[in-house]
Amino acid sequence: MSTQTPPKVSLARMPKRKVPRYKLTVPLELTVLRSGIPDNIRGRALEMGEGGMGVVAASQLHLGESVRVEFLLPHMTSPVRATAVVRYQRARSFGLQFLRLPVEQQSIIRYWTRCEGDLLLTAQEPQAALADATLAEATIQARPLPDFADSNNSKHKFFIHDMVVFAISVIIVAALLGWWRWQQGWKALETQVPSKKTLVAKPQLKVPNDAMQQRIRHLVRPEYPEDARQAGVQGTVVLDAVVSPDGAVTQVKFVSGPEALSPAAIDAVRWWRYEPYLVDGRPAAVETTVAVDFRLAN
Repeated sequence: MSTQTPPKVSLARMPKRKVPRYKLTVPLELTVLRSGIPDNIRGRALEMGEGGMGVVAASQLHLGESVRVEFLLPHMTSPVRATAVVRYQRARSFGLQFLRLPVEQQSIIRYWTRCEGDLLLTAQEPQAALADATLAEATIQARPLPDFADSNNSKHKFFIHDMVVFAISVIIVAALLGWWRWQQGWKALETQVPSKKTLVAKPQLKVPNDAMQQRIRHLVRPEYPEDARQAGVQGTVVLDAVVSPDGAVTQVKFVSGPEALSPAAIDAVRWWRYEPYLVDGRPAAVETTVAVDFRLAN
């Protein structure tokens, strides 16, 4: 796959970020489907917001590629398991956009970003400014001052006070400028790469579910939505799926069943892999139905 460097985008054209991101350094697991086989990749998060996250990975990811990511936020007991798409890449750094997060996963991320993240930033910035100001004041006081007459001592005190205020002002402006440049850097990376559109082959015929079920090579079990579990919702979700000539699921549509369970079923079926279906001895795109069962007993 081509990894050409995307053209640079002017900062003046970049859209304003609607959702902030916060610094985050935790290990994570990435899973990518390649040739129908799950490829597990280790990585580390750099920062995160409600819409996505920046990561570094031990292996190369590709623009537009779907990945499943799992990580544990600080002070949280339940891990976050999400499906995301790669929106930008630079060396081993990648930007991931979350797709169809379950309600409980959204709640975990929202709590961390709006509570822990805000408190962390609020606490760090004044402490850093105070530490830098203290260092600047100590440096100024350590410098040898000329020996003036006692009548000029008051002028010297005002001079030192003005220098300290000026140093603190410079430090605050530099910190704000650094934060602004960090935010603008994320905007530039995200706006450089447009969404990748995948060409989907038109199915040649419709194959019964029983016939296609025997050709499954890789199956992903759906995660039971916590809100549906608590509400006692169960049943069978029927989906209409298009399978490409290489056996990948390219399109999934909801047909019938409990609507509260349909997003989890669709997200799982997207990762299924089939043996290529042959028409006249050649692999062909086909359409089939998929039934996904959700039982509270399980």
